[in-house]
Amino acid sequence: MKIVYIIIGFILSFLSTPLVHAQDIQIITHGMTKYEPVGTVEIVIDFEVVNISPFEQTVFEVRTLENLPLNWSSSLCFGELCFAPFIDSVATTPDFQTPAVQPGDTLKTSIHVYTDQVTIGTGYVQIEVGTFNNPGLRYVLDFTATTDPAVSVNENNLLNTYYLSQNYPNPFNPSTRINYNVGEPGLVQLKVYNVLGVEVASLVNEFKNSGNHSVDFRAETFSSGVYFYSLSVNNFTQTRKMILEK
Repeated sequence: MKIVYIIIGFILSFLSTPLVHAQDIQIITHGMTKYEPVGTVEIVIDFEVVNISPFEQTVFEVRTLENLPLNWSSSLCFGELCFAPFIDSVATTPDFQTPAVQPGDTLKTSIHVYTDQVTIGTGYVQIEVGTFNNPGLRYVLDFTATTDPAVSVNENNLLNTYYLSQNYPNPFNPSTRINYNVGEPGLVQLKVYNVLGVEVASLVNEFKNSGNHSVDFRAETFSSGVYFYSLSVNNFTQTRKMILEK
């Protein structure tokens, strides 16, 4: 089976090592290469921004270049909160529902690349990371995602994989899509809960075969806020957070 071969290249403008730092912040990357099977909708590229200064820091990210195949897109994310693909600049401010980074604290952040699941090609995203305190000093990070038909994996390894993807879009209004993979056939339950842990919706409650599946969550009658969705199948359980904004 062909797979999506993801080459995540982080090129820091000042150093080629995976750990760099400056006066206010330190950036930690996690790995240079990632492999994903064909059919993967969401490619998550994580990194961390650490406040190494003795002062509170407002961290910003600016997407300076996005060159993706047709029907691909990318989003800037803070933790589990991903912003709409058309938003090119984000910061740890109330406008983006993220507090400033305190001394010694770490901001978990990422780039999410969304493919059309079929295109063979290469996507490129570049972002700059800095602080409001020292906006002229920025780190440049380059991300490259490539789908390569020459790379393959054992099909059984793919079929035995379970995962629950982050919903897209997120935040959303009024609907969002949730993708998940079932490793072995079984009874699939996908439920939505409010912040109090009360079940508010049952999206899937039926037998599913192995493979990729998706379901839409429509929330016209729900109030704005944070919700959690949980996938349970066989002995696998995973929960993620989503945000409804009206």
